[in-house]
Amino acid sequence: MRLEEIKKELPETPDFIHRMILEEVENQLGEENNTAVHIKESQRRRRKWGPVRVAAVAALCVLGFSTVAYAGYQLYTMYVEKQGKYGISAGITMEKGTASLIVPHEIPQVKIQPGYIPEGMEGADDASGKTRLFYSETPNQGGISIGTVLLDSDDTDQILTKTGVIESEKRTFGTREGIYLRFQDLEQDKTFNQMICLLCPEEYQVVIMNIGDDVTKEDAVKFAENLSLVKTGEMEETENLYSWSEYVSPQIEESEPLETSISEKDLSVVKPGEWLEQRVTGETENGEYLELDKIQMRVDAVQISDNLSLLDGIELPDGWKEAVGSDGKLVANHLSYIKRGDGVETLDQVVKTETLNQKLLFVTVTYKNPTETPVYHMLYHGCLMLIDKKDGMYSVRDVEAENFQKDGVEYDFATGDGVASSTDMTYYSIHDDYGNGGNYIPVLKPGEELKADMAWIINEPDLSKAFLNLSGEGACWEFTDTVKEVGLVDIRQ
Repeated sequence: MRLEEIKKELPETPDFIHRMILEEVENQLGEENNTAVHIKESQRRRRKWGPVRVAAVAALCVLGFSTVAYAGYQLYTMYVEKQGKYGISAGITMEKGTASLIVPHEIPQVKIQPGYIPEGMEGADDASGKTRLFYSETPNQGGISIGTVLLDSDDTDQILTKTGVIESEKRTFGTREGIYLRFQDLEQDKTFNQMICLLCPEEYQVVIMNIGDDVTKEDAVKFAENLSLVKTGEMEETENLYSWSEYVSPQIEESEPLETSISEKDLSVVKPGEWLEQRVTGETENGEYLELDKIQMRVDAVQISDNLSLLDGIELPDGWKEAVGSDGKLVANHLSYIKRGDGVETLDQVVKTETLNQKLLFVTVTYKNPTETPVYHMLYHGCLMLIDKKDGMYSVRDVEAENFQKDGVEYDFATGDGVASSTDMTYYSIHDDYGNGGNYIPVLKPGEELKADMAWIINEPDLSKAFLNLSGEGACWEFTDTVKEVGLVDIRQ
């Protein structure tokens, strides 16, 4: 009898199976003494097994099939259903009439073990515990990001909904059921445009893989087919594990609307060469938390270039090498202005295109400690705010607005194939092996002044809107309380 036939012969309820196995093994031993083999009445079901079935069950036990594994393969399944042209609903179902899953207080901890890695990719675990595979030339883009969520008792009531799906299928990946999704991807900029979910009930897990557009479907599927969950030998409590039901129906906190406009009289703006003052955080020499209220900052120089010669001999940020053409100059940024579809019956559509030159914006900032207290591991940060000044008001683009216009054409967002960015400082010269990102000054002593260089690649028209926010909190799209307290530097060109 083949294994699949054996599975079909078995009863449905996991705990019932476990008890029946024990009873039948005992009864089978009794046959040696001519003892009749019968199954007693069960409150759930009346069933009788012959010697062939008993032997089959014993063989399964020898092979190491647990009742949980059996329940996972037979009673749980994933599904994906189309909603309109481009929407889907997906979820996990149990065989009708079976009991709800009971998750123990502790489960064996598992780790992701790839059995196949696409050529040219390498892997690492990130700070969040996820496994990341990426191509070495773009370690922070695309690739495959793999994590797990707990399969809990609420999961069969939860529905995962996705829009903008251009391909979807339920399939088997090796020995596991799962679903594959591909989303519309107009940008092709190494962002995640594919998704695979693997159902692993024997480990009480669902594996979720987000896959970049730099990975082929063939490689993604092969990777999933050869993926293993290996027990580490440790146990972990399930109470605080993030679950599939939480993933499907996350709690979203309502946020206050962004303050995108402010009166000129309510915002302090200085020119290069003038000092700003702010509160900074760091540590004492003994490693204790420290706040200093009067660290000073001054923009000393602002330089613009159509190449990267100002950064000669410096390790360039990701993607910047590819932004230089054969003539040594920064290549153009091809922008697409996109009108969103509803994701169910219509997809996003490019309504306008534009080509813009990219420029290097290079700024030198002096940090001064006028206090008597040294500050160690001092966080510093600069980001650009693109601001329109009109009729006594400063305004940044309202990213929460429903519609924008470009030359009379309505659009919802724009994307480009360049590296231009007006957000966080992409290059910074002072690094400290501390914290996330390393943008810390190792120590700023009393009376000391240190110079730090910062650089961005931005679209040429944005040079006329550039204000520098040195407050340290990284606000780019709103006038926060800190921005209003510290002020901005006008570096418009």
